[in-house]
Amino acid sequence: MDNPIVARYDADAADYERFWAPVLRETARRLLDYVDDFVARQDDPVRILEVGAGTGTLALATLERWPEAEVIATDAAKGMVALAKRRVLEARPRERRVTFVLSSADALDVPAGSVDLVISSFVLQLVPDRLAALTDAHRVLKPGGMVAYLTWLDRDSAEPFKPADEFDEAVYDLEIDEPDAPGEPHAGDVRSGRAAADELRRAGFTRASAREDELTYHWTRQSYLDYKLEYDERYLISTLTPAQQKRLSNNARERLAQLAPREFNWHAPVVFARALKPR
Repeated sequence: MDNPIVARYDADAADYERFWAPVLRETARRLLDYVDDFVARQDDPVRILEVGAGTGTLALATLERWPEAEVIATDAAKGMVALAKRRVLEARPRERRVTFVLSSADALDVPAGSVDLVISSFVLQLVPDRLAALTDAHRVLKPGGMVAYLTWLDRDSAEPFKPADEFDEAVYDLEIDEPDAPGEPHAGDVRSGRAAADELRRAGFTRASAREDELTYHWTRQSYLDYKLEYDERYLISTLTPAQQKRLSNNARERLAQLAPREFNWHAPVVFARALKPR
């Protein structure tokens, strides 16, 4: 059966690169800090597999950080694989240490026991079954290898984000029945750091740990409005008449203009989790 999330990321790769990848970039790179001690302990160059390469952010950062490492960048969406490959090879045209593989997270097209480290950034909330994806990560790791991932925590930020509230109010002002977007079955966000560690243990890992943290990103009024109208609320926009679309755009712009620049600082709860495959 076709996965609607994979189909969406396949079709929307360019828009994802423009609107959403910059929001995740700096926090995603911090995942490498979380595994640096593991890489430093290895006697030989590590072989690293990334689950969900996206736009190539983590693959590029990995190649730059560890000059001897080999990287296998996987993604389930053809559009994202092509985008990651283009970005990495544009930045490093002579790079020979990276391989790009079209592969789903729960059935990785990689031999068992063939990699030292599996990493994944903002992907395991989207897979149909996170435990299945972690179990397959366990399969492809060598004994003593590490899995580490980053994803969203299922809780509200301690700091309310007023731009989101104001955009919602602009939608309410239209006085329409807002349609539900098509369903996309997925694992969802992680409940807590403890839940993340417990799930890693159920997948067969040991020495599991997790750290709750947050992503921070500073929008501008215009960048946030563009993100909402052209990416995040695209399904809603597609259901509106041209007159309603114009009214929503103008109303949202007016509401956002009333907010101070500091109110566009977004804080979102995330979790970093890691564990080892027993020797």
